[in-house]
Order: sequence, then structure tokens, then C-alpha cells
Amino acid sequence: METNMDAFVQPERVKTIFEQQEKLVKKIETLADCCGWPHKHCMPNATLLKIISKYSCESRIIQALANKELNENTRFDSYYRQKSEFATIKILDRVKTTLSATGLKATVLTEVRTDVGRYDAVVALGDLSEALAGNTRRVRIEIKASSGLDFEQIGRYLWEPSPLILARVVTGHVAKLSPADLQSYVTFSLEELTAKVDRLLSQKFYAVPGMDCTDCLDSKCIYNRKRVGRRNKIITLPDTEFADDLSSFFKNLSYVAERTAIMVVEELSFTSNRDLECLSVQREQGRR
Repeated sequence: METNMDAFVQPERVKTIFEQQEKLVKKIETLADCCGWPHKHCMPNATLLKIISKYSCESRIIQALANKELNENTRFDSYYRQKSEFATIKILDRVKTTLSATGLKATVLTEVRTDVGRYDAVVALGDLSEALAGNTRRVRIEIKASSGLDFEQIGRYLWEPSPLILARVVTGHVAKLSPADLQSYVTFSLEELTAKVDRLLSQKFYAVPGMDCTDCLDSKCIYNRKRVGRRNKIITLPDTEFADDLSSFFKNLSYVAERTAIMVVEELSFTSNRDLECLSVQREQGRR
């Protein structure tokens, strides 16, 4: 019979994935040191993973690390950020209301930083100390207020075993991703990213031409197409698209908030000894 056990992988798989992830993190820290950037003080591991994962051209990765390219694209106006912040507040308000109505004791955290990334929200059973200790069942929430979707980011988030609820407000979509159902991808992703880091460390990497060539700082590369003196213009929407975007956003927000809240409660309402065993394995691995 199908159960909610898809929210957690088997304990032995948790251990294997954690070990793969730990191995990868150590290698990217070594790579950052080789590029002259003391990561422990300046560069979060999540940022390192993003830089290495997002580029197909491995020469571009070296340039990004060497030139300390950490800033996000600033060509988009603050409308997108503010819309996302507003959506997060409203969705979490519904989550808290639903938790209170069902009598579930849970802690709601926002902007939760991990080696994998920074989650919009985490809802965990128990009080704050239990939630921070990571010894209780939890659900992660990623909220996308606009139509875009960062697959590189979502792919990284699947490395952790807890359920991931993805809410897309403009399109009215809410989905739960269970890493247990996606083990082949998780293993594939970690293996390929580790192989890429090994190539970078051995200086046997590939230069691959593409769209990234237009903003690459490697002037000696034969594929470089960077335009000198080019100014970035703020990217915004024309009036008609702006109106449609706002309308879709407000029409869908209440539905997305309700669906997200229901999924959170459904996940947190299910407990089993197997879940606790998986959590125990994670904590034990984290202490080593």
C-alpha cells in the first residue's frame, strides 16, 4: 500500500547521499582555495555549488571563481523581489493559520541557510530548539512569485531528503517533490558535479562556447565575445504584460497559499519509526 514514506529515503540511502554530498563539498572548498578565495570566511558552499553547477563551460567557472563573481544579476527591477517577499508572507500566514486550526505544534523558519542553498521557508514539528537541532520531521517550501523557475537551484535542493513543496504563484501550481522518488537523479547529479570539480582541480577542463561567452572575463579565450563598455539596462515589463502579471499573481495567491498549507499539514501529520531512523542517520553523519 502507498504511504507518505516517499518523503524520506531509506536510512542506508540517506547515509550514502550524505557521504557523496560531503565529498563534493570538501572538493569545492579545495577548489575555492586553489582559486585564491578563502571560502570559510567569504564564500558560502551554496554559492560555490551554484557557480560550478550553472555553467557548461568549465573555463567560465574558473574565471567566475578567480574574479569573485558573487553578485546576482542586477538588471531586473526590485518588483520581482518585492512580489516574492509579499507572496512568502501571505503563504506562510495561511500555513500558520492551518497549523493552529489542526493543533499541530510546529516551528516556521524563513531564509534557512544550508550547504545546499537558502530555503524560503522550513516548517518543522516541535519547538524552535528541536527545529534548529534537525531532530524532527520537517518540510521545505520554495516560493516562486514570477513565471521563471531555476532548475539548477531545485536540482540542488533535491539532495536533502525532506519533502520539498514548490509553489508557483503566477501559474497557480503547487507540487511536492519527494527525493525518495528521484534517487537516480540525485545520484547522477552528485556524481557528475563531482566529476566536473575533479576536472577543474586537475586543470583538465573543457571550454565550451555558448551564451555565457558574452560576459566572460577570460580575454584570452578564443570563444570570448564580451562587449567592452556595454551597459546593462534594467529589464522590466511593458504595460500590458505588467497588468497581466499582477492580475495572475493576485488571482492565484489565495489558492496557492491554501494548497501549500494543506500539503505542509499532510506531511507533518505523518510520523513513523522509519522516519525517525532516517533522521537519526542524518544527525549521526553530521557529527562526523
